[in-house]
Amino acid sequence: MANKIVAIIPARGGSKGIKNKNLYKFIDKPLIAWSILSAQNSGIIDSVYVSSDSNEILNTAVSFGAKTIKRPDILANDIIMPDAALFHALNYITEPIEYIVFLQPTSPLRKNDDIKKAIFQIKNENADSLLSGVPAHHFIWSKKKKYFHPLNYDYLKRPRRQDFFQYVENGSIYIFKPWILKKNKNRLGGKITLYEMEDWQLYQIDSPDDIHQLEAIYERHRNHFIKEGRK
Repeated sequence: MANKIVAIIPARGGSKGIKNKNLYKFIDKPLIAWSILSAQNSGIIDSVYVSSDSNEILNTAVSFGAKTIKRPDILANDIIMPDAALFHALNYITEPIEYIVFLQPTSPLRKNDDIKKAIFQIKNENADSLLSGVPAHHFIWSKKKKYFHPLNYDYLKRPRRQDFFQYVENGSIYIFKPWILKKNKNRLGGKITLYEMEDWQLYQIDSPDDIHQLEAIYERHRNHFIKEGRK
């Protein structure tokens, strides 16, 4: 049996910023549905799993064609990183896996071809893990005790903005080989590559204001998202 590409979408029931956030209606569907449909519409993912402690989320996931994994409550509080839920899910899945695609439901602004392109990239570059990010030209400072210090540049040798090019992790797509998660208990490791997304894809949904902002962005870029199952 050939190894498969599997998507895992962790979606716990509790949320401090927005009540029942993963079920909140974004545009015309529950937020969790956008990541499920993004994975399905990629045309390259063999199975889509939703991991949750919430029966309501799991039932919604099934209605959109996903498989489900019931997550124990101990892995569903707000201090647990998603990597623990991914590790639990990996131990649950029995099919042979080549790559795991980790999608956060709070990042619905994926273009129709983003996941497919990211999978092609990690394969073509023979990398072990991949994260998505957007270009950035920001000079970042941090406070240490009373005063501030730059984190990512030398202010005595200030570069021109157009020559200062870095990336910000946007949390939209992570891809990794199973051994990375098993060895590191982390989604990243080994040879890491980055899939570049557009600057308007930086944003995630964490507060009610974020929903309105992302819906406005969606409407401005609607042509990137219209596809069967996502109209």
